[in-house]
Amino acid sequence: MPQVFRNRIKSITSVLSKEQTVILETAFLTMIPILLTKITGQFFNLLAASYFGTNNVGWNQFLLATSIPDMLTNVLLGGAIGSVIIPGLIAIKKKKGAEEFLKAYNSVITSAILIFSLISLILALLADFIFPLFLRTLIPGQTSLSGEDIASITSMMRVLLIPQIILGVSVLVSSGLNIYNRYLVPQLAPLFFNVGRILGLVILVPLMNYSPWAIVIGVITGSVLHLGIQLPLFRQIGFRYKLFFSYTKDLRNMLLISLPRTFALMSENIALTFNDFLAFQIGGLASLNYANSLSLIVPSLFGATFAYASFPALTEFFEDENLEKVKYIITKTLNEMLFLALPFVITILILRVAVVRLAFGILPNTRLDLEGTYQIAWVLLWFAVGHIFICGKWFMYRVFYAAKQTVIPLIVSLISLVLTIVLGVLFTNLFSHNAEFSITSTQLSLENFFERSTSIAAVGGIALGISVAYSIEFIMLLIIFHKTKVKLDIKQLLVSVSKKLIAGASMFVVMYLVYKTWNILTYALPVSATFSYRGSTTINLFLLTLITVATSFMVYYLVCLFLKVEELKILKRYLNPIFKIGGVQIKD
Repeated sequence: MPQVFRNRIKSITSVLSKEQTVILETAFLTMIPILLTKITGQFFNLLAASYFGTNNVGWNQFLLATSIPDMLTNVLLGGAIGSVIIPGLIAIKKKKGAEEFLKAYNSVITSAILIFSLISLILALLADFIFPLFLRTLIPGQTSLSGEDIASITSMMRVLLIPQIILGVSVLVSSGLNIYNRYLVPQLAPLFFNVGRILGLVILVPLMNYSPWAIVIGVITGSVLHLGIQLPLFRQIGFRYKLFFSYTKDLRNMLLISLPRTFALMSENIALTFNDFLAFQIGGLASLNYANSLSLIVPSLFGATFAYASFPALTEFFEDENLEKVKYIITKTLNEMLFLALPFVITILILRVAVVRLAFGILPNTRLDLEGTYQIAWVLLWFAVGHIFICGKWFMYRVFYAAKQTVIPLIVSLISLVLTIVLGVLFTNLFSHNAEFSITSTQLSLENFFERSTSIAAVGGIALGISVAYSIEFIMLLIIFHKTKVKLDIKQLLVSVSKKLIAGASMFVVMYLVYKTWNILTYALPVSATFSYRGSTTINLFLLTLITVATSFMVYYLVCLFLKVEELKILKRYLNPIFKIGGVQIKD
């Protein structure tokens, strides 16, 4: 028995440590930990919704406190290192060998940690000045926060800079593993981060009388786990970090190239931070956070994975000037992302209320009431409108960065920043006049775009503004790449895309009709959960949702089969081994 156990451990270790070099297989392999990450992240939000609902003061203060530290990490490390410096390091490794690569990599780590720590220290020291400045700049006229509230938020913000530094180091470790074609373990890191956060909620929140500081401690625990899970493989590959810095020509070029990417990320994160403050002002920050966490499942599974897996290959093909291969990967990847993502987007569009209730409101004695459920579903609707374009946007940015082109993405991101903020304000004004969470209650008039009313449906405008801005952003990136870099076969792309849209439209109609036959159940949910409530409608809701989804997905598959959609081979390749158990076979 011990030998069998050792053999299984060895087998798992082999899978975790081996190279992943095939794009589609890597994308599917990394979908597993990403899906687990989203499930645990969703469980965290389920617990948070159960404990705090949408209107808890402490929870909303925590969400606001974490926005600035999150922006710092996303701007300085998450994107600049992962998307721009990695191609430079790959080129050094390929042309100059492992020794020069390790020197350059250590220099990158040293300089990044130094810059990040210095900025974090400045933010911590000046938090009492910076947060009120953000407050006055982003939401002028905000009066709901007292001096005590602001002091509590700034204190949390200071402490939350600590896990951000740890996560920054972990991102650098992930980047090193990616360069050696190890993707699975870096994708496990966010899963362990969620485990730490969940432990904070489950253990500390009740012990600390539902204080938001319990969540802060959970975030710190999660950041340590995020880094710790990657260190064994990091050492196994042969990485040894030494405090070393050498300002070489290669490093200078990488830093210069990374500056536009840093500013591009800064513009995007400024928009997201603005949206957080705007949502806080109109009373929808928690709902925006819950809906965003649920909506990002689709882009993360079918956008980030393909962008992530294709990046090293695209970098090498650009390095070798093999533009035909670049063209092939772009067309193929866009089609695969659309084929896989579209049915899930349609499901969210139609079954959003049922999905939200199953995701956030199934626990007994939950504090998420019916109004909160509908508000989250309303925001989720408008996020889902732009899901396909978000997937494409993430991928196209990686294409530009693989080509070491950062100026064009910077310009496009600045345009997107302006659009996101302007459209967010206009649409929140528009929806603030809605009598209910319904498209039919929206009153389209010029005055409503420029005057703010009191409806809590306003927060949906933030999601719609993001979706519209990101859609325009993707179209601009695709057209500019086609005009300036590689001539894509747009006609072929449109033909293949149109087949999937026809299948998606058929699925939409069927799912809508099936849902309308039983959606009365969504109105039978309790207005507020009490101790006598034990989720009596949950099983029915789950079964009816499952039947609706299964029926509609079958329609999508059959129409794709009729139209001879090439991407059906994906299902045959990866699902047939699973379905074989029940005697089912997928044909392409």
